[in-house]
Formats: sequence, C-alpha cells, structure tokens
Amino acid sequence: MQTRYVIQAGLGQAELWSVARSIDDVIADPETDERTRVLLQESQVIMDFAKKNGYSSMGNYEQFVEIDRGQVVWFLAAAKPLALEAEIWNFPLVGSFPYLGWFDRKEALQIRARLKKRGLDTYMRPVHAYSTGGWLDDPILSTMLSPEDDAFRYLSNILLHELTHANLFVEDQATFNESIASFVGDTMADEYLAWRFGSESEEVTLYREEQAESKLRGERFVAAYNALAKLYESAKTKSEKLAEKERITSSLQHELHLSWTPNNASLLGFKVYNTGREEFEKLYQSCGRRWAPFFAAVKSLRAKDFGQEQLEEIDPVIDGLGPRCTAPG
Repeated sequence: MQTRYVIQAGLGQAELWSVARSIDDVIADPETDERTRVLLQESQVIMDFAKKNGYSSMGNYEQFVEIDRGQVVWFLAAAKPLALEAEIWNFPLVGSFPYLGWFDRKEALQIRARLKKRGLDTYMRPVHAYSTGGWLDDPILSTMLSPEDDAFRYLSNILLHELTHANLFVEDQATFNESIASFVGDTMADEYLAWRFGSESEEVTLYREEQAESKLRGERFVAAYNALAKLYESAKTKSEKLAEKERITSSLQHELHLSWTPNNASLLGFKVYNTGREEFEKLYQSCGRRWAPFFAAVKSLRAKDFGQEQLEEIDPVIDGLGPRCTAPG
C-alpha cells in the first residue's frame, strides 16, 4: 500500500501544480470573482503579518489553485479496537505518520475497507488544506476560502496553521507537529484579527466565541478519551469492554450532535491535533508573548528530546523548552 500511496500523492501534487496560477495574476484577472479576489488579497496581508512575527514564507502561498471539489484530500486514520494505539505508516525520507491523506475518495474508501477487514477502528474525513512540511511550495487552495461569513477568520487560522508546518516540522512526531500548528494558528489568528479589524470588532468577538465553543467540544473529547483509556486498562472482559466503549462513544455522539460515531481512531486523531495547549501557552508567556523567541525555542528541539517516534504525551517535551526561551526585556 505504501507504494501506491506515494504514487497517488505524487500524481495528486502534480495535478495541483499543473493548474496553479500566480496569486497576483488571479487578483488582476477581470474574470476572477470578487470574493476570491478579496480573500486572496487578504491572504497576502496575513502572510505579511506572519513574516513580521518571525515566520518565513518558505516560498509558500504565492500561487492559487481552483479545485472542482469540496476537499483537497481525504484524511484516513486507523487504530486498534480495544486500545488507544494508532496504526503507523512508514515512508522513506519523510518518516512515519499516524494518518494518510488520499486525493481520491474511492481509493481512500478501499483502504478503509481493508483496515476494517483487519478489525481496526477507522476514521475518514474531508480535508480543505494540507502542507508538505516545507518540502515543496504549497499554494492557496480554493477549498481554503470559506463561502460563509467566517471567511476572514477561517482563512487566517488555516493559513497560519499550515504555514507553521513549513517553518516547524519534526520528523516522526505528528502529535507535536499538528498540535503546535493548532496552537499557533488559533493564537496568531486571534492576534491578526485584532490587529486587522480592532480588538473590539465583530470579527474578533465571533472568532473568540467560536474558539470557546471549540474548547468546550474538545474537553468532551478529552473526557471520552480518558474514559476509554481507563476502560481498556481495566480487568473487564472483551465483551464488557466493547459494550462500555459503545456506551461512551454513543454518548459523545449524542451530546455533540455528531453525524458520525466516534471511535478510537477519531479520538486519537483529535489528540494528534490538540495536545499540549496549556504547555504551549505557558511557553509563549515565558517568551514574553513574542513569536520570534517562541519559534527559536521550538526550533532548538532535537529527536532525542522526544525519546521515541510518534510520542503522544508531548507535555514534558514542551515544558522542557522553557529554559531555552529568553523573554525580551
């Protein structure tokens, strides 16, 4: 499967490049719709803001790709049915990952079926943006431009999240990579919106309300994750564990009005993107809420700091960065 995955990833990337256009050209094109033009202009303001706060564009987001579908790739993850242990895929040069991104939905469904046949929990969802982690120059995708009233908020968050991957990437550490991108995207987007529209603006108010709601939902996912972890470590029988798992996940689905039933794979997927938030915030505070020293501290990390591949409990690693950050006087 790994060979097929690499081939489809290469073909998918090549397809994006084949239709990529300079953002300046798209903005200047009289046939570009006004909404796209405004959002692409805004993307350049966001990028300038990121650069002023210590980021490099790394050649990213200078081009635009119009996609004729609602997502760019399909996220696929799998896990053991009675253990919070993710399926890990390994690839030459780029390392290991606890998830895959498929350009073709049909192929993703086929792989999911194979994983299910092995008795694994699976989780599949559409993805509107992704990063090549600094390996290639990533374009802005039409799927990154929300058609809703949250367009500025969504674009600033997703662009800063993905730009983090291009600037900060630790091989074989998906939880760290995704969680720091989530923290920076959420936090810097708040700062950007306050700078761009004013701290008392409706954009900032709505963004913070959305973040607060997301936090509450996240706390419920964490509670379910912890309950399952305790269950799997208990002396209950397999049938008892499966029955209790069903109760916990069904309750989570009902409480959050989810259209899908959570399982080990989806809960692990949540954890990959949402670990160490308090520790990252503490580090940012110790850096004087300045991004340059924060990024410098993070970039000092080495593989030995993690102790193992795909470390899930990254809190101690982040705590260890405190002394490496010298807050400005």
